[in-house]
Amino acid sequence: MLPFLVAFIASCATPERTPYTLADQMAAEVPGYKEIRFYADMPAAELAGQRDHFLPTGLGADGRASWLALSAGGAGGAFGAGVLIGWSERGDRPAFDLVTGVSAGALLAPFAFVGPSADRELASLFTAASVERLNRSRSLLAGVFGQGALPSKELRALIDAHLDDALVERIAARHRAGARLLIVTTNLDAQRSVVWDIGAIAASDRPDRVRLIGDVLEASASIPAIFPPVRIAVTGNDRAFEELHADGGAMRQVYLLPEAYQPDTTLGGLRPDIHVIVNAELAPRFNVIPQQSIRIAERALESLEKSNASDIVTDLAEFARRNRATFRLAYIDRAIPSNRRIPFDPNYMQAAFALGQVKGRAGAWEAGPPIGTGFLEAK
Repeated sequence: MLPFLVAFIASCATPERTPYTLADQMAAEVPGYKEIRFYADMPAAELAGQRDHFLPTGLGADGRASWLALSAGGAGGAFGAGVLIGWSERGDRPAFDLVTGVSAGALLAPFAFVGPSADRELASLFTAASVERLNRSRSLLAGVFGQGALPSKELRALIDAHLDDALVERIAARHRAGARLLIVTTNLDAQRSVVWDIGAIAASDRPDRVRLIGDVLEASASIPAIFPPVRIAVTGNDRAFEELHADGGAMRQVYLLPEAYQPDTTLGGLRPDIHVIVNAELAPRFNVIPQQSIRIAERALESLEKSNASDIVTDLAEFARRNRATFRLAYIDRAIPSNRRIPFDPNYMQAAFALGQVKGRAGAWEAGPPIGTGFLEAK
């Protein structure tokens, strides 16, 4: 997949956009909605009155809750689907009070949020037919000189085939009961991670709520140069313009809480069970890289993503320890062969799903990322 990502650097031909200012951006809101999103790097002082937007409410008297973070990972999203379905088969998968999703994890998150009753829909995201649609590529030159290597309509068609009024109403019902579903996109204009309160959008009862949720999911999963970014219409300072949103994983591979909330903050007695599913490898993978520009760039980007995910997971594990919360981690812990010429290799996805399902059934969780535990051997 990453060879396609490298083409993003060379992307140049894009449709015209309405220019707008930083002041416009800071005042921007989606028309008809209030308080449905915030920046992941928002200062602590601004977060003080927004706790209900990023933490669940109405918890039990024992102060415990179940939180789930679903990472980026492209085709590795099949692993997360496998973990969740295997966990359901095990019989002890909880009703999550907080679910977050980034990129591939964003596509999984709505189904994880509504519960095991949506497992059939979750599994169908990664069927051979779905993957085949995503791999219907235009010329690679479209990725280099246009908006993306693959047609955006295929990704949106996949989302629309699973996102309907019934699912959105189930999300809304859980939101009204105090649970939270958060999806991360990258605002390319602002170079900031935007966290969308999907439950609040669903509970708004606006006629365009399904479309907006679809826009957010599509943007979060739109890997640069694989799929084009998504324009989201907003207004600010009495001006109408469009923000450009893309892959949530462009800035962070995993998200659970706002940045300012993690380093020194305690949860005031709340001790959640925190589960993180990383839809990718975390251990270093040894491989002798040819001295070719595209392979070197690919390897550098792959290493950056792996380091970002590992650092965030390490911080979350420490956050859990400080709050006496339970922390459990699942990730791809073996080198699964893949065809690097295909963004969504069905054989890789089938193997990743099977691995995740085995881990979910066995309850095979780790206490933290694999630091100093050796290398994965390249196949």
